[in-house]
Amino acid sequence: MRLAEIKEKQGTLERELERDVAKSTTSKNTLQQGILADDIAGEDDEEHDLEATPLAALDVTYDDDADEAGDMIDLGIQIGKMRITERIGGLSRPRISEEISAGIQSSVPQHPQQGREARGMEQLPDFLRPGNEYMVPSNGFFFGQTGEAPSILQYLPHRASADRLIKQYFLSVHPIAPCAHRSTLEATYATFWEDISAGYEPRFSMQAIVFAAMFSGVVSMDENTVLTELGGYPKANWVGSLKMGTESALSKANFLRTTKVETMQAFIMYMLPLCRGEVSRAHSVLVGAAVRMAECMGLHRDGETYGLTPLETHVRRLIWHQLCFLDIRTCEAQGPKPVIRRDDYDTKLPLNCNEEDLTQAVTPPESLDSWTTNTLAIIRFEINEMMRIIWLDRRRLATRKTTLTSVLAKIENFRRRMSEKYDHLLDVAQPIQRYAKCVMYLLTYRLHVMVLHPYHSNAATPLPPRLNQLLITSGIMIVELAIQLEINSNFQDWAWYLGAYFQYQIALLLATEVYFRPQSRDADRIWSCLDYVFDMDRRLPPEAKGLQLLSEIQNKTALYMQMRKMRGPTSLSRAVAGQNVVAGTPQPLMAIHNPQQQQQPIGVPQDAPKVEPGYTPPPVPRPSVPQPQMVFAGVSDGQALWSLEPNHTSPGSDASSVEHGQRVHTPGVGLPQGNIMDTLDWDTINALFPSDPQTGGLSIQGFHDPSFGNANWST
Repeated sequence: MRLAEIKEKQGTLERELERDVAKSTTSKNTLQQGILADDIAGEDDEEHDLEATPLAALDVTYDDDADEAGDMIDLGIQIGKMRITERIGGLSRPRISEEISAGIQSSVPQHPQQGREARGMEQLPDFLRPGNEYMVPSNGFFFGQTGEAPSILQYLPHRASADRLIKQYFLSVHPIAPCAHRSTLEATYATFWEDISAGYEPRFSMQAIVFAAMFSGVVSMDENTVLTELGGYPKANWVGSLKMGTESALSKANFLRTTKVETMQAFIMYMLPLCRGEVSRAHSVLVGAAVRMAECMGLHRDGETYGLTPLETHVRRLIWHQLCFLDIRTCEAQGPKPVIRRDDYDTKLPLNCNEEDLTQAVTPPESLDSWTTNTLAIIRFEINEMMRIIWLDRRRLATRKTTLTSVLAKIENFRRRMSEKYDHLLDVAQPIQRYAKCVMYLLTYRLHVMVLHPYHSNAATPLPPRLNQLLITSGIMIVELAIQLEINSNFQDWAWYLGAYFQYQIALLLATEVYFRPQSRDADRIWSCLDYVFDMDRRLPPEAKGLQLLSEIQNKTALYMQMRKMRGPTSLSRAVAGQNVVAGTPQPLMAIHNPQQQQQPIGVPQDAPKVEPGYTPPPVPRPSVPQPQMVFAGVSDGQALWSLEPNHTSPGSDASSVEHGQRVHTPGVGLPQGNIMDTLDWDTINALFPSDPQTGGLSIQGFHDPSFGNANWST
């Protein structure tokens, strides 16, 4: 094991040397357009024999009559600002209600508010309905309109209202989710109205992109602004009309078989406001179709490959990388894994230049080392590609094809390089640049949560204190940043897009942590987050609020899971929900009276795994008593699911040995099976995440900065 780590580090040093040599002969534009995640990812990111993780909680199926419940099937329940389904953080947990119940059942009789939750069952349908932001493509959109297509005039607003919607698009949508070149879109909009005024019907692709821009504009407006500035009609009426107009235009433009970039551009602009906080399988299916269409059009190849102009190349890059974002967003909401693979495309990041520099450009303009109109989009695209790598690494962790140390080192290296590359470009005195910094930090700290959250409630191998603190600190950080993005008055023009970055699901883990560890040093900050997310009564004591919150989630998920009608793998039915696994389970009697187990026995090899100082791993079970190998099958709300490890032998092999609790060794690429925590290199972990000498906690960039991470939410 030690030799493998030394070889891996040697390979990493060799690759870094090769990159340094390559950079010395590379142009400035090429360096800026290089995706950081590609530099962070080493040889171990290749998918040697990558297979779906055998964890039972990864995939589920459904009964045939489950569709009768409609949109609720995909969207789950809403509690406060958090929407939760059986899929959290990419893992399906069909027994989440049982998990929560196992953890709080001993406390329920002591708290009468649980009874109030039970009597509120008649309110459950409200939490099962889609929220106000939910927008699903029309049923006839994907398969085409039946009968004659409606006229454009049926959905087209008056010129004054259309002008206001386009102005809103450039104010609230284009700066944070660009999919077009501003001057080009403005010219297209002017030509559109010239054709309308002359009595001609604009070309279908032009109709589609103009309606998509107006649709995005009205989605980004608040209800009061719509009522006062758009003729007194409710926002829902405007959204429904412009959505239908966009879908009609896309259908007439034959978006399913188009080779026209403008049509694909309109389709992506239409999907961006749809794929935010509430995403259904219909959204995921459309994004999958868009990926295939884009590849058929060659958008996965950089425009410079085809000798296109800098402007055409820029627009194609925006379209492709926005599609990459939609792929990740729908994947984390509905699963099971991203459609786009990094080695399937070579489309570069957009240049870090201002849009006007591209308008008449014959050769690519110089990439600037300062804030530009493209900087925020580039930051988001960079982090999105790192998320794609983490999705693969989580599966490789499950199959022991990489180590937790390696993945965490990769994430922290990426986070630091992102900070070095972009922090100096961002002046936090400017609202849009402060917004960009908040988004960058929120998304980069989400990477820690993506990797660590499955290990938070592991009864047999509890998460070591330093990694648990990293997980909780990152969770607090991203919730606080999300609250800033939502309520800071300087960000009100862009607050509508928060659901695309974050859905507050980490609040569930924070609630579990503070319920089982009420004396945590960060308890006050956690409760401040939870009070906002779940709109809790601040006058109640913390223990009452914690039980009330978990009880509410347990009751409502029970009804949801009953209507969801899921079928998990058979191994899931054998899983056991443990109690109080966050705080740790009592040690077996044989370990309590055997102090020698705390000492390192003579003759232990020098390459034995190091442990965190002050952390005592769980005792090793007696080897003389064969037991079935249990694997961690998911975590939620302080409870862990455990199931028998599936058989990894080839199809048709004898499974009797597994059924009798004996593990079958399968040759192949991968690390030795066992506790994933045994592979931690604490020298590396401590170097990556040092302690703050002033606070005693982890030194997390921005966490103790009152002007940034722990901001005043009233501003």
